[in-house]
Amino acid sequence: MKTKFILILFLIPFQQFLFAQDLDLDEEMDEIIDNIIAIDDDDLIDILEELNKYQVIFTSVDFSNKTYFLGRDIGVDQYNIATQVMYENSNGIFAGVSGTYYSEFDPGWDLTYLSAGYGKNFGKQDNLRAELSYNRYIFSNPSSNDFENSLNASFDIATNDSSFGSAVESSFLFGKKTGFQLTASIYGDVTLFDLNSTKGTKVSFGPDLSFIFGSENIDTSRIDNLGIDIPFINRIVSEFETFSLRNIQLKLPVVFEFNDFFIEAGYNFNFPNAFEFENDIDSTSYFNLELSYIFNLK
Repeated sequence: MKTKFILILFLIPFQQFLFAQDLDLDEEMDEIIDNIIAIDDDDLIDILEELNKYQVIFTSVDFSNKTYFLGRDIGVDQYNIATQVMYENSNGIFAGVSGTYYSEFDPGWDLTYLSAGYGKNFGKQDNLRAELSYNRYIFSNPSSNDFENSLNASFDIATNDSSFGSAVESSFLFGKKTGFQLTASIYGDVTLFDLNSTKGTKVSFGPDLSFIFGSENIDTSRIDNLGIDIPFINRIVSEFETFSLRNIQLKLPVVFEFNDFFIEAGYNFNFPNAFEFENDIDSTSYFNLELSYIFNLK
């Protein structure tokens, strides 16, 4: 009994200490909540925007074992390598440089183009995107400069999980001549294997079906330089100046993703729409292998 009484006497001051600590914790929590409530909407938006800010540089090298123009075989067996360096930030501004090397052209580095533009995601789930951009084309062959510039606009809509979507892209080409291109596409992004979600390691399949329309004039200087003999050249030029379906392209890529590194291996099919001067035009296909890396600057 004596022991129990002593224990009670000991616990009374300790209980007061615990109660005092609880009061201190409650006061600290109340102070934190008051500080949060004191933040106005503009400050809260600034905090969230700061968390979502980013700057990245996207780099890629893409090898294709065959080369076709608008899905057509022009009679030259060659591969091509396309490279790209693109900067983008969370404000929607992007700019970059791209180039293409053709194995049988002389010079081989045929085209370099500079691009800059602005893109914006919107919608409740940010599953809508619109872009405006400008391209400046620089040809190694000075005679291949009918189209030196293009103004581009695109609109993309996707499901909330980005597993399916569609896009429309239009381009107005101008220089010595003018032309117009329109591409409508539907695409998917299906995860085949989620190898390690914490490290961003997965394998996915991204089919893409595109319908390519155009009214741009044909660059006959390239045909002359390659020594390709195509009859009815005037009719060819006339046909290309008429807006029509040029090609249907199906891409079947498998992508391995490891954090910011990507490897894409794909097989692609072209189903060109025959013009009046083209008899029994064949479908074409090719293999591509692309390596990409994203550098996070912030």
